[in-house]
Amino acid sequence: MRLRYDQGTIRIEEPPPGLDVGRLPGVRWDPRVRLFRAPGRFHAELAGELARRGIPFDDQAGPIRSNVSGWSSVELRPYQSAALAAWAVAGRRGLVVLPTGSGKTRVAIAAMAAQGEPSLCLVPTRILLAQWADEIGKVYSGEVGRLGDGARVLADVTIATFESAYRWGPAIGRRFGLLVVDEAHHFGKGVRDEALEMSVAARRLGLTATPGDVPETLGRL
Repeated sequence: MRLRYDQGTIRIEEPPPGLDVGRLPGVRWDPRVRLFRAPGRFHAELAGELARRGIPFDDQAGPIRSNVSGWSSVELRPYQSAALAAWAVAGRRGLVVLPTGSGKTRVAIAAMAAQGEPSLCLVPTRILLAQWADEIGKVYSGEVGRLGDGARVLADVTIATFESAYRWGPAIGRRFGLLVVDEAHHFGKGVRDEALEMSVAARRLGLTATPGDVPETLGRL
């Protein structure tokens, strides 16, 4: 059996006889190609279920592994450390809710540094694209990639506008193991939600100051 990443989805190829593929997490039948497939975001859950059942599979859909060095220590205030710890306890998936101006960006950068893996940060505007790149550059010596505002540079740590992440999603969905979503309340309303669906990142961190606006986003984080 093989899991293959294909344009933002995971194709299920050559399943063993007797396996009810349609009951696996996120999997649906695609009559166009006569194969089962699932959105990229289900990779970790799907791979975990196959491992739990003892079903061997060739994983060609998971995040491409790479150790990212070059991070300096990121100092946090006690409440920021508590937020990061709560995210870790939640399986490194979920939403950090802090008031505007309280340093949500710094919490996310600390998460990137701690994970030491390729990370993609999604932001809603070109201004935030530049601001995030500047903040990361203060504690990270490597190249910071940018997708948006005319820039098309991919790196192990990359900042992308929502629009660019949507456009590039089919090509880069496997590249990053950590997905950070700034102002996550913009998602869950049909506006470029597929940017979250196409990524196979197992670790996901959403940031917002308005948690009441993100109920539909939580399932994707």
